[in-house]
Amino acid sequence: MNLSEADVQRMREAMALASNGGNSVAPNPLVGCIIQAENGRIIGKGWHAKCGEAHAEVNAYQSVSPSDYHLLSSSTWYITLEPCNHEGNTPPCAKLIESLQPRRIVVGLWDPNPHVLGGGAKRLKHSGIQIDGPCLTQELQWQNRRFLHNQHRGQTWVVLKWAASQDGFMDGRLAPERTAGAGSFPITGEEARSITHAWRAAEDAIAVGAHTVLVDEPQLTVRDAVGSSPRAVILDPHGIVPAEHPIFQLHPNAIHVVESSNLTGHPVVCPWKMNEGLATLKKRLFRDFGISSLFVEGGATVLDAFLRENEWDELRTWTAPTLLGQGLLAPVLPDSRALPPQLEVSEGWCGKDRWNWWLHAKHSETFQLPLPSRP
Repeated sequence: MNLSEADVQRMREAMALASNGGNSVAPNPLVGCIIQAENGRIIGKGWHAKCGEAHAEVNAYQSVSPSDYHLLSSSTWYITLEPCNHEGNTPPCAKLIESLQPRRIVVGLWDPNPHVLGGGAKRLKHSGIQIDGPCLTQELQWQNRRFLHNQHRGQTWVVLKWAASQDGFMDGRLAPERTAGAGSFPITGEEARSITHAWRAAEDAIAVGAHTVLVDEPQLTVRDAVGSSPRAVILDPHGIVPAEHPIFQLHPNAIHVVESSNLTGHPVVCPWKMNEGLATLKKRLFRDFGISSLFVEGGATVLDAFLRENEWDELRTWTAPTLLGQGLLAPVLPDSRALPPQLEVSEGWCGKDRWNWWLHAKHSETFQLPLPSRP
């Protein structure tokens, strides 16, 4: 493997391009591609922008000016994930690259997809193209942690989130006041809302429990941030949220998780019984609906269930300086939490509110080192 500092730098740039895909690519991976001429000039760049559409390699090739086509045969391609070698919604990227016969390919990660498994790299190598890699393995594993988890475990990656007062309450109202249509009870200031919405935009779907839907009537959108709103998942095993509830008008493709699949008037139903466990639900959401990652916002009963069954992967919390003295207790931070690899961004402030970011300790072996700052 012949990787130079210049190779690593180009792969970092390709990684930055990959991040432009956001949650629009799920359940596909984030992928970026840079095409560099022999003299070091970038002649093409692209990323996978949306599931079902052109892959990063195709977009990079299509960005090459016709006046630079003669440079492709001596070019180097920097691709964050091994080119696919199978027919899906799009033709195989390995076939395209093979037809162009560049001099060299630098691969960031080998693709764990069972349809790839080294096939793309092997095909290109057999056609006479030099293949080098992997490059920036840990950083790219972290960037594509959702996709890799999906492929290795066959289940959805779960991010828990809650906000609490300084004395540990999620809601200052007592139970009799938390009736249907009571509305939300903001804990943090308005400045923190845009950050929370940006967290939502990073995930494929957002989940809340039935009581939260009925009491708070949440919108579950990213209206205060840039990005696409995640798909709504309503965790309602006992079927207490009616089909005519506004949540289903706001999110017509919402997934209604209920015990019975015989409900009428609901656009999308995911049958699931509580005694099946959350691990089963995570597998079902990925297998049947392609949900790559799930942002779980509440309520307390739902959050406690994910914590109790140890079925979470990331945890994001807000702590407000307010002292409520009563109300709905927030979950207790689990002992299984660990710092994410990017230690410098594991906590921060927005106005008077503090946020923290945790990774489940079961992932620490994979992401055990702090990552260097990206250029």
